[in-house]
Amino acid sequence: MTEVVPSSALSEVSLRLLCHDDIDTVKHLCSDRFPSEYPDSWYRDITSNKKFFSLAATYRGAIVGMIVAEIKSRTKIHKEDGDILASASLPCSIPHRIYRQAHSLLCSFLQWSSISSKGGIEYSRTM
Repeated sequence: MTEVVPSSALSEVSLRLLCHDDIDTVKHLCSDRFPSEYPDSWYRDITSNKKFFSLAATYRGAIVGMIVAEIKSRTKIHKEDGDILASASLPCSIPHRIYRQAHSLLCSFLQWSSISSKGGIEYSRTM
């Protein structure tokens, strides 16, 4: 994960769903980006449980970013939170912090979930 992705290579970044074989890579990516550790069960869940939407951005076969969102029924959330979209995690490896990469991951999730982005997409560029 040390290879820098040049801006001109964005066409080479592809998206795919995470799978069980990605657990070690995802653990490494998350440990680089987040201050807290996740239990092994979380990694198993995000790579195999259908209640999670887990999408990886890859460059030359290596995972350079991912988005994980838990899919919940509107009946399982507070009414006032019904219009909120919160991603569970959106880590991008340090040399691969590309705004468009994160934007592509988020847009793919929005298309998949049929959530409209009436007010536009907002998130931190400091991932």
